Amino acid sequence: KRIIGLVAFIAGFILCMKLMQLYAGKILKLYKYSIQNYRDIVTNLYRWDNQQIIILNELKVIISLFFMEVRLLNMRISETLCCSVNIDYDRPLSVHSLNSKKPLNDLELGHYLAGLIDGDGHFSKIGQLVIAYDEKDDSAAYWLKTQIGYGTVSKIKNKKALKYVLSHSEGVKKVIHLINGKLRTVTKFNQVQYLLNSHKLISNYSQPFTMNTSTDFNNHWLAGFIDSDGSFQIKTLMSSNNPNCSRSKKPEVRLKLQIAQKQRDILDTIRLFLAGPTNKGVYIGERVHKYKNGSELTTYYLETTSFSVFKRVANYIDHYPLISYKRLKYMWIRKAYLIVQSKDHINPEGFKKIQKFKEKMKY
Repeated sequence: KRIIGLVAFIAGFILCMKLMQLYAGKILKLYKYSIQNYRDIVTNLYRWDNQQIIILNELKVIISLFFMEVRLLNMRISETLCCSVNIDYDRPLSVHSLNSKKPLNDLELGHYLAGLIDGDGHFSKIGQLVIAYDEKDDSAAYWLKTQIGYGTVSKIKNKKALKYVLSHSEGVKKVIHLINGKLRTVTKFNQVQYLLNSHKLISNYSQPFTMNTSTDFNNHWLAGFIDSDGSFQIKTLMSSNNPNCSRSKKPEVRLKLQIAQKQRDILDTIRLFLAGPTNKGVYIGERVHKYKNGSELTTYYLETTSFSVFKRVANYIDHYPLISYKRLKYMWIRKAYLIVQSKDHINPEGFKKIQKFKEKMKY
């Protein structure tokens, strides 16, 4: 408010000075004119009025530009505050409806897109961005195409999958600008660096491209990463300390988020965010894939193993919602967690509800 008031004062002062310059001495000179010079007086006054109008229009432009800068500044401040919000991930999960808002600005979109690319996207050496989607995710793929303004969505032959392909150099440069400082995997970061250093159409990108090495996940990156490589699971079983006594069996529920990756480093960073330095409640395992030609490929997966950690996952997704069809699966597992949170899962009715949610997640 003080800045706006100061600008208004300066604008008024400039206007007064201009008018004084225009009309200084003119009023006294009017008395010296005879009636015969009436037409000349009117002509001069008309010219002075035109100059005054020009000055007023110039001031309007200056003031409008100032307020435009103020709006842009407020937008940048709001974006910064959005990323610096401290969320209590350990609070009880709310029973109210979920946040359904998709990324609202370039900052939020950039973090989400970086997570999506870190998960299941890549930049080819010919300058294309390719992101794979499940065949159920056509709406999410077309939403991304709309946000970028370029690209095509097509079905992958002989697979239950889609791909978003971005070839237009302006579109690729826009994506690079959006994800600058937000990628977290070395592989995808190096792919961008290769394009910036060798590709003719993209090498004129003037800003330094950096990687996000922080442990701050208060943004949409993890939502994009889960949309890309995450999955949810509900497991139900009857457990007993005495296997010989069927009456002593109690219903047991396990709610899991699982994320698969070829590199382990990023999973270690996510585990630190979800479980803290103790790593309790989050397990990282590995799978060895053997091929017919005798070669092997080792991949890694992160899995939540406690309700307390899953609660952190749920509070995160409630604040930074998923966009893919996995959001529907999350909705069912979230309902299951609310039953566990109220301890109704130990009752037959509550346990049956969770089993129904488990069945619905298969589709």
